[in-house]
Amino acid sequence: MANRFPTFMVFAAILSTSLALFFESHNFAGAVDHIVLESDDLVTVFEEPLENVAGRLRETYPKLRADLEDMLGWRLESKPVVRLVGNRDLFDKMSGSPHFSALAVPSKSLIVLFVSPVTTRWLMLHETFKHELCHLLLHDHIQDSLLPKWLDEGVCQWVSGSLGEILSGEGFPQTEIALASRPIPLRRLTYSFPRDRNSLALAYEESRRFVEYLTTNYGREGLLGILEHLRDGDDIDRAISKTLSKSFDTVEKEWLDSIKGSVVWLIWASRHMYDILFVMAALLTVVAFISSVVRRRRYREEEDEEKDEE
Repeated sequence: MANRFPTFMVFAAILSTSLALFFESHNFAGAVDHIVLESDDLVTVFEEPLENVAGRLRETYPKLRADLEDMLGWRLESKPVVRLVGNRDLFDKMSGSPHFSALAVPSKSLIVLFVSPVTTRWLMLHETFKHELCHLLLHDHIQDSLLPKWLDEGVCQWVSGSLGEILSGEGFPQTEIALASRPIPLRRLTYSFPRDRNSLALAYEESRRFVEYLTTNYGREGLLGILEHLRDGDDIDRAISKTLSKSFDTVEKEWLDSIKGSVVWLIWASRHMYDILFVMAALLTVVAFISSVVRRRRYREEEDEEKDEE
C-alpha cells in the first residue's frame, strides 16, 4: 500500500495536467482550477462548488448507461469525461452558442454540462446527461460521416425524453405550425443545424418527431435496423431502403403528410386567431346580456308575485 499511494498521486497529477491542457487547447479558458475524479468507467472534472452535482451524476451514471444500452442494444465502449461548468459565459464560449446547456465531443469521449451552482433541476440534468451519453454511444458504433445529424439528435431525444443540449424554454410555440407549413428538409440537416433560435428549435423538433414516426409506424426494430445498417457501413439512403423497403424520400414525405393532416386545424386557428378572439368576445357579451335580461325578468316576476299575495 505504501508504494501504491505515491503512484496514484503521480497518475492523478498527470491526468489533471492532461485535462487542463486539453481544455486550454480547445479554447476552454478558465478551466484550470478543477477537481478530477476517475473511476473505472467515468471521469468527472468540476469546480469545487459543483462537487455535490458531480457526486449525484456519478451515482446515477451506471443506471443511465444501462438504460441507454438496453434501448439501443449496443454497449458504450468509450469512457466518458464529463466536464461540469458553472459559469454561463464560459460555457457559451465552449459551445459557441447561447442556446445550449450541454455539448458532446464524441471524438474525445467528452461531455460538457452547464450546471447552475445556485439552482439545479435534477431530472432535467439527468435526462441531459443521458442524451449526451447517447451521442457517445452512437458514435462508438457508427462512423461520423455515415450518421446524419438529424438522426443523431432524434435518437438521443427519443432515448432520453429530452432536448438534451438545447436550453429548456428555447423552443417556440409555433413549432407545430412551422413543421407543417415550412419544414426544413431532413437532407439539409445532415451535417449541421441552423444557428438562429427558431430554426434551431425546429431542427430539433423535426429530428425527434421523425424518429418517433419511425418507431410508431415501423416499431423499435425498424429504427434499430436502420442503425445496424449504418454501423455496417451503409449510408442513410441504403439503410432506410434495406430496413423499411422504401426510399428515404418516400418515408419523409409520408411523415410530413401525417403531420400536415393532424395540424390543419391548428394552422387555420393561428391564421384566424384575432377573428376567433373577436367572435368569442362577442359571444360572451351576448351571453352576459341574455343572463342580465333573464335575471331582471325573474326579479320582476318575483315582485309581481309578492304584490299579488298582498
